[in-house]
Amino acid sequence: MLWRFSYRELLGHPLRSSLVVLGVSVATAMMISMLMLGAGIGRSFAELLVARGYTLRVSPRGTLPLETRATLSDIELLSLDLLGQAEVAGVAPALAANLLLRPTAGVASADPQGSRVFALGIDPDEQGVYRLVDGQAPRGVGEVVIGSELASEGFDVGDGMKLDRPGDFASPASGDDYEIVGVAQFVYTSKGERPIAMRLDDLQALTLRADAASFLMIRLHPGIDPTAAAERLRTMFPQAEIASVAELVARAEARLSYFRQMALVLGAVSLFVAVLLVGTLMSVSINDRYGSIAALRAIGFSRQSLVTAFASEGLVLCVVAGFLGLGLGLMVAGYLDSVLSDFPGLPLAVEFFVLEPGDLGTGYLTLVLAGLLATLVPAWRAASLDIAKTLHREEP
Repeated sequence: MLWRFSYRELLGHPLRSSLVVLGVSVATAMMISMLMLGAGIGRSFAELLVARGYTLRVSPRGTLPLETRATLSDIELLSLDLLGQAEVAGVAPALAANLLLRPTAGVASADPQGSRVFALGIDPDEQGVYRLVDGQAPRGVGEVVIGSELASEGFDVGDGMKLDRPGDFASPASGDDYEIVGVAQFVYTSKGERPIAMRLDDLQALTLRADAASFLMIRLHPGIDPTAAAERLRTMFPQAEIASVAELVARAEARLSYFRQMALVLGAVSLFVAVLLVGTLMSVSINDRYGSIAALRAIGFSRQSLVTAFASEGLVLCVVAGFLGLGLGLMVAGYLDSVLSDFPGLPLAVEFFVLEPGDLGTGYLTLVLAGLLATLVPAWRAASLDIAKTLHREEP
């Protein structure tokens, strides 16, 4: 009987029930999105940095990789010394530079002088900056691999391109000729960059930076602790900044800590709003039924059975609203991730919102339990009313 009583009450006030479901759905979506944001940054950044198994980074002293234009010098000797260490299985040097892509026949260019591209000089047999999609690695002199951005502009495997140093504007025809031998997905590039990769010695010669690199990536032997290895290598090579992926993630999270703080605050506010909404509307619903509640108590229904019936109403509303909120939260997270991915200098591969079933389950259960507790307070108060006084007051 009580279940029918509660069911009839929910269907008998569709506007009130819909308002609860809508409000709790929005609050759930916001909380789920913030949970995904809070956990996503560090996890996706760590996955990005350990691409192809390189767990250590070496950069100029006092900097992070690609943080400044500073470079490491004497990298051939430095690489050999690093390879001589027991922990090290491989060293991948990389030099970064902005180049000028001169106008190319058959490819439209908005600037008659040329346009900028972001170039990476690498060892094609020991690199972790791109994943080859088509063609082959740039092993020969004058060979380059391009990213999807340039491929979408009309460049393809087998085409030629003319590259020059920025500032050399003497003639649009100046520059060195290169052949495109592959198309790749680049790991560390940001939005708006048009990446290419070539042999390290080719880029060193083109930019007049002989035996230099922007950073090195180190691959360790299986079973070696990266943090301990980084600590030991720092004492061996004090002229360079050596950090493990875990240390780089910690630094990145410190710089992006305001995103975590925002997630914490907005998640807490969303939960509070949901509890307040459920508690308020359930209080209104229960207060409207004081006469019926007193009558049920008078014919023998216990306080516990009434509280259970009212709690089931709140539980049904929260469960339904929670499911709707999960779907809405995923949509909101996807949209916000596309907006935040435009953050200047941030690699496109970094995701702010990462879907983790455990986080979704935790957020959903937290909201349902909070809504249930918000319902119990007015329910117990109503079930504890003095029967005679309530019936007398509710008498028409």
